[in-house]
Parts: sequence; C-alpha cells; structure tokens
Amino acid sequence: MSNKRTVIVIGGGLGGLAASMRLAHGGREVVVLEKNSRVGGKCDQVSWEGFRFDLGPSVLTLPMVLDRLFADVGLRREDYLDIERVEPGCRYFFPEGSRFDSPGGVEAFCEAVENFAPGEGKAAERFLAYGRRLWEVSEPFFLSNPLDWQALRRFRPRHVSGMLALMRPGSMHRVVRAHFRDPRLIQLFDRFATYNGSEPYRTPSAFNVIPYVEIAFGSWRCRGGMYALAEALSRAARDLGVRIETEIPVRRVRFSSNEDRVDGVEVEDGSVREAESVVVNADAMSALTGELLAGHPRAQAWRTARQTEEPSSSGYVLCLALNRRYSELAPHNIVFCRDYRREFDELFRRKKPLTEPTVYVSAPAKCEAAMAPAGKEGWFVLVNAPSGGGAENVWNGYDEQIIGLLRDGPLRLEPSNVLWRWTRAPHDFRQTFNAWKGALYGASSNRLSAAFRRVPNAGCVRGLHFAGGSAHPGGGIPLVLLSGTIAANQILAGCGIK
Repeated sequence: MSNKRTVIVIGGGLGGLAASMRLAHGGREVVVLEKNSRVGGKCDQVSWEGFRFDLGPSVLTLPMVLDRLFADVGLRREDYLDIERVEPGCRYFFPEGSRFDSPGGVEAFCEAVENFAPGEGKAAERFLAYGRRLWEVSEPFFLSNPLDWQALRRFRPRHVSGMLALMRPGSMHRVVRAHFRDPRLIQLFDRFATYNGSEPYRTPSAFNVIPYVEIAFGSWRCRGGMYALAEALSRAARDLGVRIETEIPVRRVRFSSNEDRVDGVEVEDGSVREAESVVVNADAMSALTGELLAGHPRAQAWRTARQTEEPSSSGYVLCLALNRRYSELAPHNIVFCRDYRREFDELFRRKKPLTEPTVYVSAPAKCEAAMAPAGKEGWFVLVNAPSGGGAENVWNGYDEQIIGLLRDGPLRLEPSNVLWRWTRAPHDFRQTFNAWKGALYGASSNRLSAAFRRVPNAGCVRGLHFAGGSAHPGGGIPLVLLSGTIAANQILAGCGIK
C-alpha cells in the first residue's frame, strides 16, 4: 500500500482536475471520482455527423492562469493544448439595427467605441481605467488567494486606489450609466453581470472588473473546441500520476468517529474509499444542502445557513446543425433584446422562461473549419433561464420560440436550414451536474455580501475542501482553475490537516 497521503477529488470538472494536478505534483496520491461517463463537468461537448458543439464555456479568458497552472506542476501547456486569440471578441447586434464588433485590447476597444458612438471613446477610457483599478486589487486579494484575514498582509499603499474603486457604492448598472450616455453601450456593459448569473441592476459595482478582464486580456479559444481543455487537463493529471475513475457516483463524505475530520467517501455501490482529504468539486451549494455531507452532525446547520441564498440564473442551451454558413456571424455573437429590465424581472422575480431573451450564439466553425462539415455550420445558442427549476414541461417547445427569434432577428436564420437540434434546460443541469436548484454558478452576486458568502475553499471540517464554480472565487474557466489551485495549496500547506 502506498505511504503517500491520499486525496479524493469528488468530480472531474475543471476545478477538480486543476486541484488534482497540483496535489499530485505536491506528492499526494490523488483519485478523481467522476459520476458521469467522462470528465469536464459543465465543460462538455456533443457531436452529430461531423458537427461538434461545446456545451459549457465557449470563451477562454485570462490564459495566463492556465499557463501558470501547467508551469507550476512542471509541464508546458503548449504540449497539451493549443489556444488562439479570437477577433472580434464579440459581435453585438442591437434592437434598432446597429452592430458593434468588440476588439481585444483597451486602446483598440476605445477606438472602436468612438467610431461606433462618437463622443463615447473617452468615456470608455475612463471606465476601463476604473476597471483596471478594480483588477489590480481584486486579483491578489480576492481571486488568486483564499478570502480570509491573511489577505490584509498583501495590502500595499499602491492598492489604495483600487480599494476605493472596489468600495464604490451602487450597482454595476448605476456605475455604467454614470460613464456612458449611449443606451447601446449601457446595455453592452450591463450584460457582463450575466457572466456570474446575476443581474446588473443589483450586482455590486465591483463586478465591473469583468468587462475589463475580457477586453484587456482578450478572448481566446482552444483548438479542437473548448472540451479540448478538459481533455488536456485530464491527460496532464494522468501524466502526473492521478487516477481518474468515471461512472463512480459518490453517495456521501465519511467523517471520523468524533466527526472532527474527513476519512474518505462512500460511493454509490456502498463501498468505502479512505482518504486523508477530500476535495468536493461537485456543486458546493448542493453538497452543503443535500446528501453529500448529510452524515455530519452539523449538516442541518449548514443547510439552514444557506437556505436564504438567492441562486444565480440558469441557462437554456440549443445546439443547431445547419446546412449552410451565415456570413453575418462572428465566432461569438450577442443579439440583444428590446427590454432588458423585463428580461431580468422574468429571470429573477417572475421565474419564467423569458419572453424575448437576449441570445448568445457561438459559431466555432468561423475559427476552425473542422468543427462542422464543409459548407455547413453549427451554432451553440444560449439564453438566460431562471433557476429553481419549475416544471420540466414549461420548456416544451421553447426551442421553437428561440428559433423564431433568430429567424426574425438580424441573423435571419431560416428554419428550413436546421438539420438537427439538441437542447439542455435548467432541470437538465440539476440532474446531470447536481447543480443547486439548476443554477449555473451557485449563489447569485446580487447583493453586496455575495463575494464574502461564497463557499470557502477550506470546509468547516478538517480535510474537507471545495473547488469549482459555486465555491470561491467563482464561475468561469480562470476562476474555476484558481479555485482548484487554492484548494490544493491549502491541503499541501497543511490547512485543515490535523
């Protein structure tokens, strides 16, 4: 039997794979237990007759986080994965008929804004300078490290400006509106609240760091589709000695006889796997409120502490295989709705399928022809959807509604060009990924305390850690990778080890 300390990672999502790489490089014996037939979590892919569709994240931001993950474990990302920049980062279609291509890079973006909306270029410069100050303080204090009192040790006088920006009162929308006059630009920047499943009219202004990150560092993609990232991390983890087992659902975490630490997990067939530490890469909110941690005496207290949390939004996915290519599209596209406030009212208060949602369309064959057969095109279509589920039958026929919007909108989709379709609704996220209430990002960020209430990486019991989009620091590829890194570093440093 190995004398290495064993760590079990529950779930083979991107955060769990990142954690496993760090832990194996640090000398731990690591076993990843994934309940589905393959790793990746929400970073998933479906294929049909030569079409490939990425089902989860379709944009890679902050590629330096990915490169650092590989470098820190003695590997080169280039040996496992090719990435490339995408231009324009996004093409925006507005209700009155105008179109804006968003380039990467602050200078190029501000110049494009000035050409699109004369007089607003300087406003964009001021807004992104404010975003840079947010980034300079949020990255070291909130994103790359645990959210604890140790963060105060990293404070330097140069951080004062960023801290003042971080504490600016008001919502994302309020600050955006203070910078811009053009309603199209306000709608464009308000959209970034949906990156963590929240609404711009309530999300704190500090989250305006999100557009800065995408614009300043650019939008990237993985060669072979975004699922190639999951495959690359899986291959690197195995090269480092990680054992990955699929189709092994974990029933619950086991605790020591005096409940002061974890001692392994029980899997679905009733067998027990012993471990010194457990990284929960399953949905953290589902773990705290469901069966995974129910064996601990404090489980009810954990449920009670989380029961008032507002879930983030969910999503409705529609994949379309088309018999032609559409020249109107860029690789990433947003078709805005006419009434943004109604969209968020239906999303967070009325909890109903959106009447006229903003539509995101990814067309990866624009960058890589092999993603679809010659002369054809596959679209990944995503619209916001309320979490909390509701009856599954409310989504019956919703694909036809979305196709109708795409037909009547600027993309002029002809339904007769649709060869095949595939859908995923909020209840599918709940069933397939144990997503809490079907939410994509755990709890929403619709209140000031949200960032501080996100599930911490070190759990309430020694040896228990969390990694993934519903844990600190949040959702999106780079933050999920950082989440796994933080959890692994805590274990390697002895945090939570008796």
